Parts: sequence; C-alpha cells; structure tokens
Amino acid sequence: MRIPGIKTARTFSRWLRARVLGGALILGYHRVANVSLDQDKACVTPKHFAEQMEVLSKSAYPIRLCELVQQLKEGSLQPRSVAVTFDDGYADNLYQAKPILEKYAIPATIFICTSYAGKEFWWDELESLVMLSQAELSALCLEGRGIRFVWEQSKGRPETDVDVRRKFHRALYNFLLTLDVEEQNQVMNTIRSWSGVSSSEITARAMTHDELMQIVDDGLIEIGAHTLHHPMLPQLSIGRQREEIISSKQDLEALLDRRVDGFAYPNGRATDDAKRILREAGFVFACTSLHDVVRPASDLYELTRFWQRDVDGDRFLQGLKAWM
Repeated sequence: MRIPGIKTARTFSRWLRARVLGGALILGYHRVANVSLDQDKACVTPKHFAEQMEVLSKSAYPIRLCELVQQLKEGSLQPRSVAVTFDDGYADNLYQAKPILEKYAIPATIFICTSYAGKEFWWDELESLVMLSQAELSALCLEGRGIRFVWEQSKGRPETDVDVRRKFHRALYNFLLTLDVEEQNQVMNTIRSWSGVSSSEITARAMTHDELMQIVDDGLIEIGAHTLHHPMLPQLSIGRQREEIISSKQDLEALLDRRVDGFAYPNGRATDDAKRILREAGFVFACTSLHDVVRPASDLYELTRFWQRDVDGDRFLQGLKAWM
C-alpha cells in the first residue's frame, strides 16, 4: 500500500505514531496562483485550492491556529482539527486565497516578512532572472562569504537548455541562501546585470501595508511574524537573530494595532537560540516545516506542518485521510 507523503522510514514512523496517538494537522501554503514558473512547486492553482478547501470544510474541523495552540495547551484537542497557514505574505493570498477561504468559512494564519511589503521576494526574482534570460551561464561569477560561485556544466548525457537552467537556478539559490542580507543584495544586483531580464517580467510580490490591513479587516485571517528579511536563522549571530525576530513582531504590531503571537521560521529552520528569543519576546508559538501531526505533547515553538502541493481535491483528501 502506498501512503501519500510517506517516502522515508522516519516519515513512516511519524505516520504510524499519528495513526496510533492521533493529533491535529497544520497545513502550509505559500501562493495561490496560476504561474508559468514554479521551480519549488510553491504555488497551488486557485482551482485546486478551492477543491482542497471544499474537502477541508466537509471532511475536517477547520480551526484557527491560535485556537489549536490553546487546545494543545489544555489537552482538549478536537478530533479532525486542521489549521491553515501561509508563509511570506504574497499579494495573491489576498486576491486569490481569501475569497476561497471566505466561501468555505475557513480561517487562516499568514506569516509575514515585514521588509518585503509591496516588493518581489529575492527567490522569485532569481527564478525569473535565470529562467527567462538568454545570457551565457558560465559568464556569471560571484563571491560571498569567501566562497566563489562559478558554473561548470557537468559532463554526461546531453540535457535541454531548460534542464540546465533549472540546475543552474538551484545551485544559485543554494549559494544565495548561505549569504547574509547585505551580501544577498549585492549578489542579486550582479545577477540582474548579467541576466538582462526586465523587471516588468517579474510579477510575484508581497502584500503592501494597505493590502495587509485589508486582508485582516473581517477577522478571518490572522497575522504572524516571519522575520524581516527571511534569512537562515541558524547561520546568524544571536544578535542578528534577535533583530530579525523582534523587529518583525514590532513592525506588525505597530501596523495592525494588535498583538502578534505566532511566528514561522524561514525555511523551517528552528534554533535553540531563536526559540529562547521568541519566548522572551512574548511569542506564544512557532511553526517549522517538518511533516508531522501536532498533539498536546508537541513543542509549541516547533509546531510541525504539512506543505501542500498543487493537487486536486481527491488527491488532497487521500493525503488528509492518511494522517488524520
């Protein structure tokens, strides 16, 4: 029997424990959009998202993440509880996802990177700069943190230009992940000059402050923090981690005039230092990217989530049933 989402022995162990002990699910999304470029498979089409939310409304108990956390604390978890979350704060969360959530009366929590208001995220821009460019790949030479990036195409069976560019994009993405914010900005400027792709061809962006106010206006959507710049927290000093975490909370609370209790780790990477900073700053819970159910014994500062793919309602239901 093939169990949806089960690929490793460790995941099988988590699944078996979920079947025996039960628990609740936290679902993770990034974008709801029709796109031509999606290397990381982070987009769910509006059609499929609508099908998934319809399934959720009929086959589960959709609940606010903050209420789920409270039930975990009290040991009063409702059967088949599922919370919906989004990371980063894309504008399509407002224009595509929210109307569907409203239709099925499903609450959600969106974790916001506060420095990107109205801007493109660097990883989306990078994908366009690479995949839409005609520039020679070997002409791009970069340096950051004392490491040089030079592309050397592997020898072997012939590959299409698209496949080569996909590998090149992934290598560039991994290189940029290791850099701090200032170095990332410098490297992205170099990549922009190399690529020759117009900024008008880059369309993915985060919500503006006005859009963020609009998405929370009826209370269906709650907001959590996701740092200022979406860095890899484990590679930052404690001081920089504190700045990224606390400043994002302060920015959101000042804008929304309400408490921000939740946090999501960029790239799902928690650290003991970050968890301590979150507690000191008054956060109540935090989400990672590990696939597992949550239960009363779960660490509230390492809540696990299931990242959703662009699948139809039937396949979504299969995955839901496998873990609930």
